[in-house]
Amino acid sequence: MSEDFEKARTLTYRYLSHRDRSVRETADHLKKKGFEEAVVQETLRYFQEANYLDDRRFAEHWARTRAENKQFGKYRLRQELIGKGISKDLIDETLDTLFETVQEIDLARAVVEKKLPSMQDLPADKIKNRLVGLLQRKGFSLDIIYKILD
Repeated sequence: MSEDFEKARTLTYRYLSHRDRSVRETADHLKKKGFEEAVVQETLRYFQEANYLDDRRFAEHWARTRAENKQFGKYRLRQELIGKGISKDLIDETLDTLFETVQEIDLARAVVEKKLPSMQDLPADKIKNRLVGLLQRKGFSLDIIYKILD
């Protein structure tokens, strides 16, 4: 094994110790650290074969934790996974599976219930506008937003 590969491998172990990463995140990290493309590809292959890098597992875990802990909707999760370098097909499959068990409308309702107490002194139209903006930033469709607010 080359010295560069050993350095890249050590660096990748450290990088993956903080949280699970996508293949592209890991590749970008190694490139940013100055490793040549051949070393990056060899390192990625090593970690994929050892099952340390798995985009499917990463996407499922990322989407589930962000939906449950942050109450993010489908659109926000899609954008985050695209940013992490996950393929569109895998994103579609992951989100379809996730939203079979997690109801997006329940997530939106939880966001509203958490935020409403701090808005009691505002006029009704201002509350509605702020909640629409909040729910859009969290990644919910207008269909779901208006179902919740009606």
